[in-house]
Amino acid sequence: MDKIKYIELPKGGIVIDTKIGPIQIGIPPETIKDSLSLHREVPDIYIATKNLFSYKMMASFADLEFPCYYNFFVKKRNITICCTKKQKEIIQGVLKESFFGPNHLSLDIEYINGKNNPFFPKMKKEMDFFAKHPVEDRVITMDDLVKFFILEENKNVNFKGIDFFLDTTSNLVSIYDDKEEYILPWDMDYDITITPVKSEKIFLPPPFGITILGASHGFDPNGKTSGFIFWINGSGVMIDPPIDSSWWLLEENVEPRMVNSVILTHCHADHDAGLMQKILQEGRVTLYTTPTIFSSFIKKASLLTGLSETDIVELIEFIPLTIGKTINIHGAMFSFAYRLHSIPTIGFEVFFKGKTVIYSSDHLNDKTFFDKLYKEEILTQGRYEELSNFNWNKDIIIHEAGIPPIHTPINTLLKLPENIKKHIYLVHTDKTKIPPDSGLTIPNTGLSNTIIIDVPFSVHGESVQILNLVAGLDIFEDIRFEKAGEFLSIIKYRKFEVGDCLIKEGEIGLRFYILIAGKAKLIENGIEKAILSSGSYFGETAIILNQSTTSTVIAISEIIAVIIEKEDFLMFVSNTPIYEKLKKLGIVRIYGSWSVIEANPIFNSMTINQKNYLESLFEYVETKENEIIIKSNGTLDFALVWNTGKASLIDSNNVEYRELFTGDFIGSPFYLLGEKIPNKSLVSKTKCSFFMIKWDLMLNFFQKNPRILLQLKDMEDFG
Repeated sequence: MDKIKYIELPKGGIVIDTKIGPIQIGIPPETIKDSLSLHREVPDIYIATKNLFSYKMMASFADLEFPCYYNFFVKKRNITICCTKKQKEIIQGVLKESFFGPNHLSLDIEYINGKNNPFFPKMKKEMDFFAKHPVEDRVITMDDLVKFFILEENKNVNFKGIDFFLDTTSNLVSIYDDKEEYILPWDMDYDITITPVKSEKIFLPPPFGITILGASHGFDPNGKTSGFIFWINGSGVMIDPPIDSSWWLLEENVEPRMVNSVILTHCHADHDAGLMQKILQEGRVTLYTTPTIFSSFIKKASLLTGLSETDIVELIEFIPLTIGKTINIHGAMFSFAYRLHSIPTIGFEVFFKGKTVIYSSDHLNDKTFFDKLYKEEILTQGRYEELSNFNWNKDIIIHEAGIPPIHTPINTLLKLPENIKKHIYLVHTDKTKIPPDSGLTIPNTGLSNTIIIDVPFSVHGESVQILNLVAGLDIFEDIRFEKAGEFLSIIKYRKFEVGDCLIKEGEIGLRFYILIAGKAKLIENGIEKAILSSGSYFGETAIILNQSTTSTVIAISEIIAVIIEKEDFLMFVSNTPIYEKLKKLGIVRIYGSWSVIEANPIFNSMTINQKNYLESLFEYVETKENEIIIKSNGTLDFALVWNTGKASLIDSNNVEYRELFTGDFIGSPFYLLGEKIPNKSLVSKTKCSFFMIKWDLMLNFFQKNPRILLQLKDMEDFG
C-alpha cells in the first residue's frame, strides 16, 4: 500500500487526504491520539468497516465517541459517518448510551431504602444539565454530534462531490476524488501482533497498593488514558480497564488470573474500551458496578459484537452494587457513591487494615456548581450535602482534574490546603495543565511505580495469596476446605534465577511445582513446547505415574514458586478427586494430548493454564475401522479433538463432506445444548484415536473461557 497516498495509523485504521478533507476507515479506541501525535488534522469523515467489533483484538473498531467530542467541542462541527443502514442503527445506539446515558435508570433498587434515601439523586435532571448545548438554549441532539451518509451496497453514491462505491463481494470501498482513486479494505481488522516483552523481572503484588496504568485523558496524545489496579492481599482489582491494558500487563509478566476482578465506574469510551478485552482474555471475570451502569455497558457491547444481551451477560460474573453499602472485595471494604457527571458514574472509598483511599472517578467536584444546581432544583437537599461534603480526610486521594464542565476545574484543587494536597494523586489530566508549584502530583505509571500502602503485617497474608491462586487452578477446584490447612503446611517457597533448571528430562520425579510469579520454558526432546507462567504447575505426572520426567523446565525470568515434596504430595492427593484427575491427565499426555491442542488454531492461542484445564477434561478413545463415532440426526453428548487415523464427516446422501485431521474439533455449543441436531455422521476409515470431552464438562469450559466460546459458536456444522 502506498504509504504517502494511504496513511496507516499506529493504533489501526487508514486515512486518505481528499478535496473535502481527510477520510478515515477503521476507528479503534483512542484513534484521535494518532492524528494529534502525527500533527495531522483530526478527520470529521469516517467510514465504518464491515465488522464494528474485532475479535482479533477483542475491542471496538467503530469507537466514534472521542472523534465526536473533539470535533464538536474543539472544532465546533459534527462528524459524518459513512456506513450501511444496519450499521447506522448500531452506531446510533452505542453513541446514545455514551452521550446521553441509558433510557432506564435503576436507582430505586440501587439505594438503601430506594427513593426514600436522603441522598437519592434526580439523576435525569443532572444528566440533562450536562447535555445543554454550549451556545444555544437547548439540549444537544445526536444530529449536533454526528451525521450519517448511507453507503448503498454495490451502488455508486456521491457525497460532497466524491463518489463512493461499496463492493460487498470483494469487501472493498472505492473512492473517486476527481482523477484520484482510492481502494480501501472494508473488511479490515487490527494489523497488530502482540509480542510480549521477555522481561526477566517479576512482579509480586503488595498486600495493599495501587498500580497506575494511565493518568491522562482521551485527548492527550502523549499519555495513557486513566485506569489503575488496586492490589489487595495479592489479588488485583482493575478499575476502568484502559484499551490494551490487558496486553501491557502480560508484557510485564502479570498473568490474567492475578487480576480477576473489575470495577466499571461508567460507560464513556475512555473507561470501558478495554473491558471486553479483559472479559474475553482468560477465565471468567467478576465485574462490580451498579445495575444501571451494567445495563448500559451490556447494551453497548451487544450492539457492537452482534451478540445478544443475554449472551454478553453470561460471559461475566456480575456483582450488583448497592450505593452506600460496604462490600468486601478480596478482604478490603469498598463503599460506592454516584458522582456528578454527564452519565451515571460511581466513585468509591476503600478501607483496608486501618488505611483509607478515595477515588473521585469522573466528577465535577466544585462547590460553586453545587450551589448553582441546588438553586435550580437539580440537586435535592440530601444530594447537595453529600456532594458538598467530599471526604478529603484520607490516606490517599485519587482525584480527577479533567476538562470542565463535566470534570473538576484544576483551580478548585489548587485552592485546597497543603496538608490535603500532599495526599492527592491527580488523574484524567496531563502535566501541561498543572502549575509546577501547585503542590499537586500526577502519579507515575507502570508496575515499577506501584504505590505501596503500608499496612500491618499479617501472618496470613502469604497464605491468602497462595490459596487465591490455587483456588483458580483446575486440578484443585474440588479441594475441600479442610484440606487448605494441610496444603499450606506442606508447601515450601523457592526462588529461582534466570537459567536455573527446575526439573530435568529423564530424572526421577521428586517434587511438584506451582509458579507464583515469573516465567519458565518447558522443553521436550530438545524442542521448546510451552512458556509457563503464574499459575502453571508441573512435576505431577512423574509423581502420580511413578516414572521419569518427560520434560525440562528452565527459568527465563526470576521465579517465585511453591514446591511440594513427592511423599507429601502423594499423601495430600490420595483419596481425593485430584489423584484420579492427575492420573488421567498423565495418561492423555502420553497419548499426545498436548500435540492435538497445539494443532488446533483456536486452542493453541490459549494460555498455558487454559490448555492445562482443557487437557484435564480429555478422555482417550480408540475406534475400529468403519465405526460410526457420531450418528446423523442423533444427539451430540460429547465434544472431541481429533488425534490420529482417518475419519470423515458423511452427509445425508452418504457423500464425504470433509476429512478430519489432527487437532480438528467437534463440539459446537449449539449442538451440545441440543439446540441443533447433527446433520452429518462421523465415520472412521481406519483405526483412529481422539480425545473426548463430556458435554457438560465442555460447556463448563466454555463458560469459564468466554473468548473460546465466542470463537467456536459460529463453527460450520457441529464442528
